[in-house]
Amino acid sequence: MTLADFGLAYPLSNDWVRATELLRKRVAFESSPRNFDVLLAAVYVPKANLSKASPFFSLFAFRQPATDCRKNLESIAARSPDKYEGGITEFAAAGREYIRANERTVKGRHQFTICTTANGHLLFWNGGAPNEKGLEAIVATLDAITALPPRNEGEPARSAGKDRGADDTSPEPGPATPERVRVASGVTSGLLIKKVHPFYPEDARAAHLDGTVVLRAEISTNGDVTDLELLDGPIELAGSAVFAVRQWKYKPYLLNGKPVAVLTQVQVKYELFPY
Repeated sequence: MTLADFGLAYPLSNDWVRATELLRKRVAFESSPRNFDVLLAAVYVPKANLSKASPFFSLFAFRQPATDCRKNLESIAARSPDKYEGGITEFAAAGREYIRANERTVKGRHQFTICTTANGHLLFWNGGAPNEKGLEAIVATLDAITALPPRNEGEPARSAGKDRGADDTSPEPGPATPERVRVASGVTSGLLIKKVHPFYPEDARAAHLDGTVVLRAEISTNGDVTDLELLDGPIELAGSAVFAVRQWKYKPYLLNGKPVAVLTQVQVKYELFPY
């Protein structure tokens, strides 16, 4: 399932980096069966200081239909009395009702669970941050959620030329240029005109940590990097990679003579001894 299946759009600001595919892979490797689907995961990276303590949230949808968030959270709290020491409260964001359960602080990290309903199912946010300010940064993203226009599934699709009159001799329209296309990394690397090299985080260097950070990047028609998703790599290196790639600049990718946005992969390698 995806967010579109629940009639929702959830745009995030550039301070957030998606990590949905990374979390889905981790969940898939776990042996115990799961009764939910991962819809979204994201980590807050306003600059390059990404770490395991950075604000992070994941959004899940339970497959079994249900519509009572409070009952569900209270049931969890009853089984684990110290689970939600901060209590359960209600609030609204962008016209949608939510239930928030504040969990206990674990090793200095604040955590919470937020629940809402959509299309007869429960949606849960599991969020964590080093402080309350970080938690509120997660809550603020809820203001960006909007409802998608309803699908007109009962409306028959029009075939090309079906409504053309007998005397209509205007030419058939040519093939439409897509707004966004997937392009191999080898192609986009040839369009790169500004490459900012990432710095090596001191903590990672001191721990003798190296590796490759893999990012999915969206490049606009102007050649700017407008969106990034973390696909793989050490979290201690990811913030530095994101900070650098955000500043890269490309020549516009042309399709049928027109610039289009592209999706591609970027690999940022960190080597302690590159010789």
